[in-house]
Amino acid sequence: MVEGTEGSHHKEGSKKMSKDSTVCAGIDTGKYKLDVVIDASADRLQVDNSPEGYRSLLAWLRQRGVERIGIEASGGYEQAVVSFLRADGFVVIVFQPVQVRAYAKFVLQHAKNDNIDAALIARCTAAASQAGSMRASEGPTCGCTKERRA
Repeated sequence: MVEGTEGSHHKEGSKKMSKDSTVCAGIDTGKYKLDVVIDASADRLQVDNSPEGYRSLLAWLRQRGVERIGIEASGGYEQAVVSFLRADGFVVIVFQPVQVRAYAKFVLQHAKNDNIDAALIARCTAAASQAGSMRASEGPTCGCTKERRA
């Protein structure tokens, strides 16, 4: 400690990250299916990209305490599920494909399939959450994400 300054070298009183962390999910969107992964978890789900699938997804996300969802823009196939989730109060971050690819390079992720992509999107969403808090009514606080309104 520098003489004349307040504070301590110890982490006394620091909060554990698990108490303050936001549960994030990532969705890899296809024309007919949605692959969903919870960040830092083995929880995975695949549902139809349809209103019935969205209802199943909603129940699954609620059971797991998810607060923030990342999804990659996919030729418009993501728009209906984004609108559905936002209407139910979820914060949904729509990443552009170039953003997800850049994040994959950053974390040295080379393999690619629907589950891996969903996990990567969940991880990217969690990283964006840690960079600064975002609310549904506000834009992102870091330059790595772009939140779109449905």
